[in-house]
Amino acid sequence: MKKNDFNLIEIAIYYGIVFIILREWLIPIMELTGTGHMNLILLFIALSLLLSLFRIHFVISMALKLIYIGWFIVYVYSGYSILSGEGIHFLIAELNANITLLLQANWIDVTDPFRTLLFLILIWMLIYLIHHWITVRMSIFYFLVLTVLFVGTLDTFTEYNGTYAIIKIILLGLVTIAFLFLKRLIVNSDIKVDWSHYLKLIIPVILLIGLSGIAAIFLPKAEPQWPDPVPFLKAAAGKGGNDEGVKGVSKVGYGDDDSNLGGPFVADDAVVFTAQSETKQYWRVETRDVYTSKGWEKSAYYAGASTVYDPYMNINHSLPIGPEEGTKQATILMLFPHEFVVQPYGLKSVGVTESNEGIQFLVDDNSEKITPLAYKKPTPLNYYTVDYSKPVYLYSDLKDSSLENLDPELAKRYLQLPETLPERVKELAASVVVGEESVYDQARAIEMYFRLNNFRYDTDDVAVPSEEQDYVDQFLFETKIGYCDNFSTSMVVMLRSVGIPARWVKGFAGGEVIDTNGNMKTYEVTNNDAHSWVEAFIPNVGWVNFEPTIGFSNSRAIDYNIEVPETERDELTVNEEETEPDEVVEDKKDGPQKKSAGNNALWKTIKEYKWVFFISFIVLVGALLFLYVKRKSWMPKVYVKLNGKKHLNESSFELMYLQLLKILEMKGFKRQEGQTLQAFAAEIDRYFETNHMGKLTKAYEQTIYAKESTNVDFEQMKESWEYLINRATS
Repeated sequence: MKKNDFNLIEIAIYYGIVFIILREWLIPIMELTGTGHMNLILLFIALSLLLSLFRIHFVISMALKLIYIGWFIVYVYSGYSILSGEGIHFLIAELNANITLLLQANWIDVTDPFRTLLFLILIWMLIYLIHHWITVRMSIFYFLVLTVLFVGTLDTFTEYNGTYAIIKIILLGLVTIAFLFLKRLIVNSDIKVDWSHYLKLIIPVILLIGLSGIAAIFLPKAEPQWPDPVPFLKAAAGKGGNDEGVKGVSKVGYGDDDSNLGGPFVADDAVVFTAQSETKQYWRVETRDVYTSKGWEKSAYYAGASTVYDPYMNINHSLPIGPEEGTKQATILMLFPHEFVVQPYGLKSVGVTESNEGIQFLVDDNSEKITPLAYKKPTPLNYYTVDYSKPVYLYSDLKDSSLENLDPELAKRYLQLPETLPERVKELAASVVVGEESVYDQARAIEMYFRLNNFRYDTDDVAVPSEEQDYVDQFLFETKIGYCDNFSTSMVVMLRSVGIPARWVKGFAGGEVIDTNGNMKTYEVTNNDAHSWVEAFIPNVGWVNFEPTIGFSNSRAIDYNIEVPETERDELTVNEEETEPDEVVEDKKDGPQKKSAGNNALWKTIKEYKWVFFISFIVLVGALLFLYVKRKSWMPKVYVKLNGKKHLNESSFELMYLQLLKILEMKGFKRQEGQTLQAFAAEIDRYFETNHMGKLTKAYEQTIYAKESTNVDFEQMKESWEYLINRATS
């Protein structure tokens, strides 16, 4: 194969790898910005690489790229033909308008077509830079580092999952680095290598990198040992709470706007607060009472009405409170600033430290949200205590409940439903409570309905209702897939459909235990624990909390003060016992449910002997570092020993000669750029006062160029080779 053809194929391989890596750049950009026409952008990248590959004249190359960019903008943004008068007029008008905006420093109003133009020009410049790196510098290291940083940053701080992209980039990048390293070695040594020799050198490298990639993917991996720093960074930057993500994907967390529910969300481990208490419990923030068919809003009842309380004053609210002897205290440490107080069930009062002068608490009579005030202005409160006594409900009162003599004002407010609510929702609710006599039993039947009828908890595959659809109707009859908002809203609507007053509650689930001190436990509550549930009004009892969401349990304390049949008691115990809320049941897709016992045993062993492994690792790194520093003294000896008993032929002699050049360079005898091998050999022979380097170089050139290996005495060449190595290293 001719040298030009060989170089063309070689560079084509490099450009093919670059194309794949650039595609990994584009995927997150398209995904996160909602940009379309990715195939057309990839086509522009391919065109630019091909023009560089075949070294098309600069003027022609630039003209072709400009024509493509012009066609792209006209085709995507106007629909005209680039050859038509309308298309050219559109292009000129866009350029004139946006250049004027740039001259005025009006960056915000720059139009999408002009931004696309700048983006394509940026790709053009990047490809030119890559072409320079590959063909002139013969190194792609900086491009690889930039790519890894770019994808890694997006994977860390956005919803983009770059796991497999990073693996592909690293493996392809290492292969390219190996190719280019070999290329530099060949060029600097001024040797001729055909395809067979080239493949012998590069195939082992590809196999090694491939095996490393397979091992990295399939070998067991330890869980992260350090806490995720991203939530802390986001919290420090003021990025907590419920954010709107890309393309309508929300970020989990507490938010104020509940008017449009639905759609997927992504997790957020940012810690909102820690709670020190004896038991795990739900933390109530506020309620909503108007269902709009798309979400929740506050009604006009008690609009603007509120009550201000001083610290430690008993707070009046609609919820029942437990007995005085059951009073407990929880300590709240807010790690992200929110202008509300988290309330346990049975809240009595809120306390602050002496340093918090001027603090009061504003209770919204509509939503029952408690807002801290500092000198009459809303303010986040970092530290406070809450006194509470969890309500205990008498089972006899729950069983005797009925809807007779219901307060008309309460019914008007908490039985509200939109006129557009589909009739089948009401029919379903009525069918669920058939045979249940008490209000409590009817509410329990609706609460249990979701667990018994193939509904599924999911945060990813969650639909958003169309303009004509009802949020609850879509969930109950079409998708049956959702998270807490779907389940809780549906239960409230079903309760109201059968005449039971109900309201939608939002706040936080109990969190995770991070510390224990005697009877007190410290719970860490994150944005992932933001939650919604249901409160139903049971006549003669009051507001009672219910938890319809699959995988959660908001326990109620029930005093079974009457005889309950054993079968009924068993059923009640399952759902009413004083248990801590369960973890959200996650959907594990496309993966094993548990690690194998072997993997667990392996990691257990590693953890038990972690200091041994750590010290061994330090010793190993130190030994490798020592060997690297002393390589000039031991590598020549290894070369001599390895090649001493080897039978020489053309291929092995070529390798030995290159090793000699490398050792001479390590010892300070570097071949100058443009210097021929014969001139370099003469310089070495003059220095060592010998003729061995000249003999070796002459034999090497015969082997490489003239292929006259039959006239070369390889055993004599071996002696000359060993002599020079010994002289160079002595």
